[in-house]
Amino acid sequence: MSTEHKTPDDRLEAWLSEARATPPAVSDDFMARMLQDALAAQPQASVRLAPPRRSVWMRALAALGGGLGLAGLGSAAMAGLVIGYVQPDPLLSLTDQFGVTTAASVDLLPGFDALLTEDFSQ
Repeated sequence: MSTEHKTPDDRLEAWLSEARATPPAVSDDFMARMLQDALAAQPQASVRLAPPRRSVWMRALAALGGGLGLAGLGSAAMAGLVIGYVQPDPLLSLTDQFGVTTAASVDLLPGFDALLTEDFSQ
């Protein structure tokens, strides 16, 4: 290595270029052992396992879009129940304008009186 370079960077660059010009020789025995060690360290192919079974509830939750989908569906169902059960006055006046019958005028739980009047004797 020549000492004519004045700065430390120049001397380092000259030393590195000299090292690049003459790379160290590696024996074939060493390369074979290193390749054997590398192949032994690699993961081996194993038996493919079946994916874990998911419960019916987890599959149903995934079909609804996960937790957010279930929350949205629950919110919409509760809003429908509240609107259907409470029947706010603005909703009743709106349905009356369109001529839609509301639950106030429909008997949803009829009695058994109609069945009792039939004459089953012959």
